[in-house]
Amino acid sequence: MARTEIVAPRGSGLIVIASFCLIVASLWFMQDVLIPLALAVLISFLLAPLVTRLQRLGLHRVGAVMVVAIACLLLIGAIGYVVTHEVFDFARQLPQYRDEIISKLQIVRGDGASAMDKAAEAIDDVQKAVNEPATTQARAPTEAEARLGIQRAPEVPTDPARGDDSAAHDASAVSLPGLSKDKPLWTIAMPEPQSALERLGKNLGLILGPFGIAGLVVVFVIFILIGREDLRDRLIRLMGQGHLNVTTSAIDDAGQRISKYLLAQAIVNGTYGVAIAVGLWIIGATLGSQSFPNFILWGLLCAVLRFIPYIGPWIAAAFPVAVSFAVYPGYGVFIATGVMFIVIELLSNNLMEPWLYGSSTGMSPVAILVSAVFWTFLWGPVGLLLATPMTVCLVVLGKYVPQLAFLDVLLGDEPVLSPPERVYQRLLAMDQEEVTDVAHQYLHEKSLEQVHDEVLMPALAMAEQDRHRGRLDERRQKFIRKALRDVIEELGDTQRQRDEQQARAEAKMSAGDAADAVVSAAKGVVDALVPHSSSSGGGNSGNGKQASAKRAKPGGSVDLHPEEPKQRTRLPRECTVNVLVLPAHDEADEIIALMLAQLLDLQGYCAHAASISSLAGEMVEMVEQRSADVVVVSAMPPAAVAHSRYLCKRINTKYPGVRMIVGLWSFHGDLKKATERITCVGSVAVMTTLREAMDQIHQQIQPLLIRSEAAPATLATSE
Repeated sequence: MARTEIVAPRGSGLIVIASFCLIVASLWFMQDVLIPLALAVLISFLLAPLVTRLQRLGLHRVGAVMVVAIACLLLIGAIGYVVTHEVFDFARQLPQYRDEIISKLQIVRGDGASAMDKAAEAIDDVQKAVNEPATTQARAPTEAEARLGIQRAPEVPTDPARGDDSAAHDASAVSLPGLSKDKPLWTIAMPEPQSALERLGKNLGLILGPFGIAGLVVVFVIFILIGREDLRDRLIRLMGQGHLNVTTSAIDDAGQRISKYLLAQAIVNGTYGVAIAVGLWIIGATLGSQSFPNFILWGLLCAVLRFIPYIGPWIAAAFPVAVSFAVYPGYGVFIATGVMFIVIELLSNNLMEPWLYGSSTGMSPVAILVSAVFWTFLWGPVGLLLATPMTVCLVVLGKYVPQLAFLDVLLGDEPVLSPPERVYQRLLAMDQEEVTDVAHQYLHEKSLEQVHDEVLMPALAMAEQDRHRGRLDERRQKFIRKALRDVIEELGDTQRQRDEQQARAEAKMSAGDAADAVVSAAKGVVDALVPHSSSSGGGNSGNGKQASAKRAKPGGSVDLHPEEPKQRTRLPRECTVNVLVLPAHDEADEIIALMLAQLLDLQGYCAHAASISSLAGEMVEMVEQRSADVVVVSAMPPAAVAHSRYLCKRINTKYPGVRMIVGLWSFHGDLKKATERITCVGSVAVMTTLREAMDQIHQQIQPLLIRSEAAPATLATSE
């Protein structure tokens, strides 16, 4: 479904850009305060349904909040205790796997590591050859220099009068250009040693910092849950500005989306962690020589890290995969662990998440990826965790605030173009293949009549409007008309194949029902002719007689089709109704005429669409040539209105009794005035859609159908 069109008031683009930059800068500089607040709001959305449930059970608001908060803290504490115990246990067991880890690393290094070492040695030789001081005595090149083709520079001559120290000084001066007589050696300023109290304070700051943020988040969560309604009212008052309905809808929409998303994510991640833990235990018990080390730890780690989009599952999977590679001999457990992660991830992404998430966030996949990058850049790892909920709020704001409608367009998952606009855009791009694909896509979702009426005909109307305004060149006009003709023909062939398949399936079912009826009738006749003893099942005999009585007609004949077939809108195979569709003015009218003729033909009518190349007099003569029972004049505004009146008047003058319909397709003005301008007689009906035209045709031919059905009966009576 296309999104609701929101018209934003005109404003300066510079104001929007400046506001965006100001908001981003504020988020950056105030992250120390905003991050705990955002985390608290996020957790409040997750816990609010639990608090509401406890309140319905009779608890006071404060009591319900405290119960939920204490339960969550106990759960987090239990998980933390299990994780800490598992981490220390894994650290104690790690030395036991030292030999296996070393052997696996040596295998991994192999020849590749040797090649890297040789390359590093060659680079070191080159660097030494370049930096070594020159002498007058030529030395034989080393093996690395000969291999690389490096030639040594002549060495610096030594002066006996200056002694060996001078030569050494010159050599050192050449090799270490930073030295001088005033500064013979480099000096490095070493920091003063810190006292034990300073080191303790620094370490405590690193440790207590996250705990302080966590405590602040807990306090925020408790107060937000306690004063949820009051905060909501204040937010409505602050942002509503008199639009109470819109603001309430926006807040409710955002709250429902975020709550559903967080609850679904908690369920998915929890089941994912349980599946990983159970899978690791099974792999260790069946393929390994021992149980998988600390499988509970890896399951909890996978469940927690999966809250981080995109990279969280990969980080979580890296630890157990590395453990399976390093701990177990061989590669069986390693391969099984990798395959398990791939299978569980595929099942989670393709089954669990679509089933639980659905369209809860209302964000496109590209928007989720962009939001993850943006919030990670802004707030780091915490921003990655908050990326989706924060962006959901932006999408909701764009949906309800006209000034921010661009956010809904950029980030939302609803299509931004209506079906006719999408088809017309592809026609303008002269992409015949994609136009056909889009039309077939809508044909899978809708009927052929709806595709013609709601997709192709409005797209053609857009093209006609642009053509009359001079916005379409001749080349695109020809392509659009030819492409639409091809699409109409292809859709008609597809619909005929479907109808044939459906007819064969119904015939097969009818044949099966007829066979069952024959068997049942035969049983009834046998039951009626062959008497049964009471000891052999008189009840069955009675049932058989009742069945035969139901199926037998007066006179002893048997009715093989006890139920009348359902009435169908399709006309009988004998062509009893002729419909002539005439284009009023140009090729667009002819294309709509082809659509209507195709739909009528599929319903059993004898429909013919005239060509626009025919003259008006020739079209009038076609009424008699085709023995037309109904004449439809196809007219696409704005150019065809006068021509449709002219054609209608000529036909009515020569054939006053013919039934006539004027199709004023995709007309959105005053239909009453248009009808007064077009119709030449009061019996002419004016329709704006193909569905209305077909309903009107079906209504006008009812007397013909009644006469055609009564004619055989009259003939049989006279005989």
